[in-house]
Amino acid sequence: MADSDGETVTFTIDSRLLEELGENLVTRNHVAVGELVKNSYDADATEVILEFEDVRAQDTSDSEIAVIDDGTGMTLEEVRDDFMRIATTSKLRDPVSEKYGREKAGNKGIGRFACRRLANVLNIETTAKIEDGVYQRTTLNIDWRDYKADQQIEEVSFPVTVEEVTSDEEPNISTGTTLRLRDLQESWTKRDFDTLRRNMVTLAVVEEQDRGPNFEYDPGFDITFRAPEFDMGEGTLTEQIHNASWGFLEGEIGENGKVSLELDANIIGNQSYSFSHDSPGLAGTKFEISYIPLDTKEHYRDPQTLSLKRARDISDNHSGVRVYKGGFRVFTYGGPNDDWLGIDQDRTTHKGRSPDETFEGLRDNLDLHTDFNKALLAGPNNRNLVGRVMISSDADLTMASNREDFQENKIFEELREIIRLSLQWMTLQWSHYKAVKSRKQLEEETEKFLDETQDGESDSTGEGGNDSVDEGEHGATSEAGDVTVDKNQKDSAGKDDESDVNKTSEDQDKEPVDSALDLLEGVADTATDTVPEEDRQVSDEAVETATKVVRSTLEQKEQEIDFFRSAFSVNQVVFSFSHELRSMVNNLGSTAAEIEAVMNNVPEDQHAQFEDIIGNLRKMEDRFKSQMELFGIFMETGNRKDVEEQAISTIVEDVIEATEYIAEYYNVEFSTDIPRLLYTPPMYKSELYSIVINLVTNGIKAVGTSRGENNRIHIEGKNIDDGIQIRVYDNGVGIPDSAREEAFQPLVSDPVNNIYEDLSKEMPEELSEQLGRGTGLGLSIVRNIAEKYDGQARFVDTDDWSTCVEVTLNE
Repeated sequence: MADSDGETVTFTIDSRLLEELGENLVTRNHVAVGELVKNSYDADATEVILEFEDVRAQDTSDSEIAVIDDGTGMTLEEVRDDFMRIATTSKLRDPVSEKYGREKAGNKGIGRFACRRLANVLNIETTAKIEDGVYQRTTLNIDWRDYKADQQIEEVSFPVTVEEVTSDEEPNISTGTTLRLRDLQESWTKRDFDTLRRNMVTLAVVEEQDRGPNFEYDPGFDITFRAPEFDMGEGTLTEQIHNASWGFLEGEIGENGKVSLELDANIIGNQSYSFSHDSPGLAGTKFEISYIPLDTKEHYRDPQTLSLKRARDISDNHSGVRVYKGGFRVFTYGGPNDDWLGIDQDRTTHKGRSPDETFEGLRDNLDLHTDFNKALLAGPNNRNLVGRVMISSDADLTMASNREDFQENKIFEELREIIRLSLQWMTLQWSHYKAVKSRKQLEEETEKFLDETQDGESDSTGEGGNDSVDEGEHGATSEAGDVTVDKNQKDSAGKDDESDVNKTSEDQDKEPVDSALDLLEGVADTATDTVPEEDRQVSDEAVETATKVVRSTLEQKEQEIDFFRSAFSVNQVVFSFSHELRSMVNNLGSTAAEIEAVMNNVPEDQHAQFEDIIGNLRKMEDRFKSQMELFGIFMETGNRKDVEEQAISTIVEDVIEATEYIAEYYNVEFSTDIPRLLYTPPMYKSELYSIVINLVTNGIKAVGTSRGENNRIHIEGKNIDDGIQIRVYDNGVGIPDSAREEAFQPLVSDPVNNIYEDLSKEMPEELSEQLGRGTGLGLSIVRNIAEKYDGQARFVDTDDWSTCVEVTLNE
């Protein structure tokens, strides 16, 4: 037998790996382009241009996407060692960019696979500066189809062209990279393009920054589209974001102290106003501020550009009104945590609830959603505003001695006052918008209701029926009386309609929802007059029942709000308690160690007693540490960080580890089946924690009550067509089909009363209290989060488990 000592083996890579990685790492075309834009940002570009040509065509052979940036470019060495190298560690070695010190945004090594995912052919032209006045231009053409299965990656090579160019030869030469992706893998839809724009908005609002003496001044980052095939396919994304907000305010201070304001806002359109302010030293100052509400996207002018998730991300990272003088940023003013205008402070103290006397003339000229003297309470916070104040270099504002702030003198106070007054005017317009919007919605719903009512009556009486609706001089009427929709409607004699004359101030102050209910009841009463006498009682009862349902629903929502308000009010106390508890836990361990250190000085016959004390202290320390771990996970659910794709397996492992000490009491066996590379759509980590924590703790409660021996909880995750699916199974007490939907209702904690009473008997008190009796909000929160991401939460039937809750999250 031959001796084989000295032989070696190595791993080899089949070229099909490129296809596999491209498909698995970059699942969507808009994700792929987004990665290339991130690479441009990481290359210290100040602008990236995205050109789309024939990308909507069914035949994509002539289609092209170009990604053109003015970044630092790549030398031939960087192309060869970084771009052409799979699993490069360049971003690990250099986590911030060299020129501006930006924290790199791109996923490590994904860019090349994004190119493979998008198109069959990639052309690269990149120019880098190698010394003063000398540049290196590298050109490379890659046809991904050259890689065949059962072929080594190293067997495929591509010719590259390299040339050195001086600034004397080409005076306008500059660094940058152009990627041209030709013969696309698939055509693009409007939805793809809109999703791309939404996913890049946080990069598009990156402002100028100074990251210290080791880096150059960062002038910011712009994304420009040249995609005429799509709506919103031309112009900069920054402008599109401002135009997508509820309103965009522009202002200018004139030579004569006149402040001119222009507002372009949703529904109410273009509004203008001017007021005088004695501030000659600020002449030429301009400002532009967008108001971005964060409660619902229905306020946005263009929700295709600005989703609620992206708006909140912008708020967390880029909100605030920044200040520039002579084109340069004054960094101490503006940002998410800098309320230099004092608007948050005013709202907190209710100091600024009434508009300034400057706007007294608008009291009777605007239809406001609330009382004029309380209008400012509904105004924006600092985190709702994204904007800038641009002060002329000739303005009289002077820097303080630290060279970072302005001197806090009269002229700076005038600047602050002018911006605050301008925001007051915008807030009045916001209140006006809400009033107009509410009225329009009410009118539309009323008209729809009346149309359906009239259609129903016409259908029931026939074409020539005597009970058909008369639409003569009184408008929409029945034989029994008039139904008035417009409060300003006049009758044929020119007098106010009787219903308006009899209106009280109490009626006028009603909330829109009360007015809507009253209107529906009135319409129903009028319609009932045409119903035969014997059927009227049934109709009246139906209307009364429907009204009670609506009002009870509103009352339930109020209870939810009250609960969350109470929870929020103790938030700081809880954090303080957490800090103190950590100190106590540390003291328990220290005390046990101190007793152990002096055990030799204790009489022999007392050793057992002291050992029991030490053991109890150690057990208490372990229990508290477990509690703190679980508490830390729960506190994470309140920590809103960046919206990003979340690793599901990592968070599931965190939650299992944190609840393990409770599950061990029942010998609960956890099992999981979650791919390591399974990620959620972009979302807050706290939201995924909330989903997993609620479902796992619910499973522990159900298993703990069942008194079984083979207690199991299984968690699985997988990709589905539009997103991901998470399922949590348990073999606990189960829940009847009839109670499943009720379990998702807020404030319903135990719909069939089969958990908490038995649980408290089965568990030690300290453990059952940690699981809690429940607020009834857990499953409701899970469903709300799922629906926020176009998914759902529901119970599903399975053969081998008592209960299975399924949660889907979509792109």
